[in-house]
Amino acid sequence: MSQDKIEGVAATRMKLLELRAKSKLAQHGHDLLKEKMDALIIEFSDILQLVKDAQSETAEAMAGAHKSLRLAAMSMGKTTLRNLGVNAPETLKLKTSTSNIMGVKVPKLDLTEKVVDVPFYDAETTTSSFDVAITNFRKSIASVINLAEKIATLQKLAYEINTTKRRVNALNHITIPRLNNTAKFIELTLEEDERETFSRLKFIKKKIEESKEAAQ
Repeated sequence: MSQDKIEGVAATRMKLLELRAKSKLAQHGHDLLKEKMDALIIEFSDILQLVKDAQSETAEAMAGAHKSLRLAAMSMGKTTLRNLGVNAPETLKLKTSTSNIMGVKVPKLDLTEKVVDVPFYDAETTTSSFDVAITNFRKSIASVINLAEKIATLQKLAYEINTTKRRVNALNHITIPRLNNTAKFIELTLEEDERETFSRLKFIKKKIEESKEAAQ
């Protein structure tokens, strides 16, 4: 049998079976990754729409908050408004965690509000527009947090899609063809060895028969 080497291994039937098994396993892995990539693309499209909606919501909330702030500044004065802002207590807290989408860990942002029993400002020295401004800015902050979460999720999914796509392409264009080509080369080599062995056996048989005839 020929001792030709393919990628550093001998052209044997055992190696041929091994390569065929690896090729089948690689094809299965390729199919699974392709399914994962398709599912991630669907998730990406859904999140992208959520991002667009969140962007519109955030823009509207920020516009409303700034409008109410301008009204409060006009009725109370910028200096008074600035002093109240400096002395305002921290009532919002951001909690971070992660969630799972198709095996991809994405950020989860939760905004909680601490209830303050006693207001930090005197109702007699402020106007209703100030209360509206506080409410609107808290809503706008919640919108910004929601938008940030969606954008971060979109970025994570985009990275995973690109990574999975590279793996799918590597299997499809490099790994699987290389395994199949190597297996085919070994198969052809073995067939050639079999033909050579058959020819040698036929030649030997002929010589033996000739020798018997000569002896007779």
